[in-house]
Amino acid sequence: MNEKFIFYILIVLTVITNSKYMVAGSIITKVFDIEDAYWTPERMRNAIPLTTNESKNNKTNYRTKRDQLPVKESNITSYNPYVPYGKLFFHNTGDGKNYFCTASVIRTENGNIGLTAAHCIYNGNGSWSSNMVFCPGYENGQCPVSIPVKGGSVEVVDGHYYYDYGMIKFNYDQGKLQDKTGCFDWDTNPGDTVNNITAIGYPVNGEIKDCKRDGNSPCKWNGSSSRSGSFRYVPLNTGSGSSGGPWIRQYDYKNNTGWVIGNTSASKSGSTDSPIYSFEEFTKLLHEASKL
Repeated sequence: MNEKFIFYILIVLTVITNSKYMVAGSIITKVFDIEDAYWTPERMRNAIPLTTNESKNNKTNYRTKRDQLPVKESNITSYNPYVPYGKLFFHNTGDGKNYFCTASVIRTENGNIGLTAAHCIYNGNGSWSSNMVFCPGYENGQCPVSIPVKGGSVEVVDGHYYYDYGMIKFNYDQGKLQDKTGCFDWDTNPGDTVNNITAIGYPVNGEIKDCKRDGNSPCKWNGSSSRSGSFRYVPLNTGSGSSGGPWIRQYDYKNNTGWVIGNTSASKSGSTDSPIYSFEEFTKLLHEASKL
């Protein structure tokens, strides 16, 4: 065999072997089933916080003893019906129940793309959420504006999502939603340890202090995040209902700006995980959602 050809093969194999991030499965998309006027105020009040996380990538998250990170609590909230985060309502086609998560608007050329946890979008084995709507600035149990979600994109391996994040496309017919709500920039390479991040969600329990924890108002926690294996974590339970909520580096409370570096995936006492973003996967998910 040609020595030059063998040399090039070795280079390719070396790159593949040493690559920290690769798209492990297939990017799939779905245009959601939407029923007109499905979400009444009563259904929103009775929606259940989604907590299940069955990511097939969990098995690679080998944990070691962690040092406690410095924690800074914050109860800063400012009501504005047009903000780049909110409550995400949807119907689970698997069990027939209504749930809610947290989602955010991210900066894209399309202008109508959101980010949330994959387990809020896709139930596995071809089962997707339906009747999804986004309420930016959901506050005190009130949805100031309800934005239908046209569809979403996730990465799957053997019928299940792999990394617990995905993209949603808003069915917004007045231009770009990000121009109305504002949006977060995104960063797929923030480093292993990131100081000054803010996690936002709508929990009904958990360990965020100075927070109503009733699922009706946003809770915000500020502190540091570190990497552990294939996940990023913060040292507290952000609570049920915060799934999909953005983790924002250098969050500006006044202008609602910053850089999303992660999203709430799975919580337990003293810890909440976020997937590690891969630029390749992140941009592919974004691109596929934009085409819906």
